[in-house]
Amino acid sequence: MPGANDLRVRTLSRAAWQVACDERGFTLIEALGFFPIVLLALVLGWQVLLVGYTGILATNAAVEAARAAATREDPYRAATNASPGFDGRRRITPIANYPCRGGHAPVTFEVALEVPHVTFPFVGSLGAYPRVVRRGTVRCEPPPV
Repeated sequence: MPGANDLRVRTLSRAAWQVACDERGFTLIEALGFFPIVLLALVLGWQVLLVGYTGILATNAAVEAARAAATREDPYRAATNASPGFDGRRRITPIANYPCRGGHAPVTFEVALEVPHVTFPFVGSLGAYPRVVRRGTVRCEPPPV
C-alpha cells in the first residue's frame, strides 16, 4: 500500500508536469519579446524618412540660392526660406561665379543641412548631426537694362 509520501510526490510531480505543459501566457511573452523589434524597425524607418526629407530640402535650398544669385537677389535669404526649421543647422556656401558679373556663366551654391535624428532620453543624443550636402547651379541672367 502506497504511503502518504508516495502520494504527495506523485501529486507534486503531476502538478509540475501540468505547469510545464501549460501554454497559457506564452503568446503574451512572445508579443512582449517582439515589441522592441517592431519599435526599432519603426524608428529606423522614420530616420530613413528624415534623411530623405532633409535631402529634398537641401536640394531645393541650393537651387533656390543659385536662382536668387542669378537674378541678383539675396541667395542666403532664399536658401533660408527654402529650408525652414534648420536654423543654426544650415551652411550655405557659394561655390562658383558669385556674385554674377554678367554673361551667362553658371552660379553654383552648396547647402549643407544637418539631419535631425530620433533620440530617446535613455540613449542620449549624438554629438554632431550627420549632414546632407547638395549643390545647385543656375545660369546667370544678364543685368536688367
